[in-house]
Amino acid sequence: MQKKNLVTFLLIFLLVFFVVFIGITQILGIPLWWIFGFLKPLSIIPQPKLLVTVSPETPLSVGERITVTVTNSSSQLPVNEAEVLLKKDGMEITLHTDSEGQAFFEYFGEVTVIIAQKTGIDSSTPIAIPKLPDAWVRGALISLGSAVVGGLVSGYGTHIFRERKGKTTKQDKKTKTKRE
Repeated sequence: MQKKNLVTFLLIFLLVFFVVFIGITQILGIPLWWIFGFLKPLSIIPQPKLLVTVSPETPLSVGERITVTVTNSSSQLPVNEAEVLLKKDGMEITLHTDSEGQAFFEYFGEVTVIIAQKTGIDSSTPIAIPKLPDAWVRGALISLGSAVVGGLVSGYGTHIFRERKGKTTKQDKKTKTKRE
């Protein structure tokens, strides 16, 4: 019976954990690609991928010139005519790299997501500037903490409820037996 209670507790904990974690990250505006970036599709044949570097990684002022450099992961050579997508608040701007694999833009003053793509090469992993928004890190930690607490409370509460329900049933049986 103890194993069944433990399994029930763990299942409820995990369910509540993921629902709360995903819910809070979405409320705080943290992109799912940033949270689950470690989940990559498995591939039998390794494909070259676009690598993106940004300079400066943490711009200090609006209008500051940002340099995006795109290289091929296999050859380490610059990629000419790669599309560089800049995403900000639902708006998307497309730039193209030059012969040195570079594209330039002026910093908008907000979190900007950068993705590079070119036919025949896997797209880059999305990156954001400023490099790692503190609000995302704080939000991820708040979501994680809330999810753990919610999962524990739900799982333990279910365990207590089941235990009390079992005791009530035993007590009712004893009372019934005494009356007879």
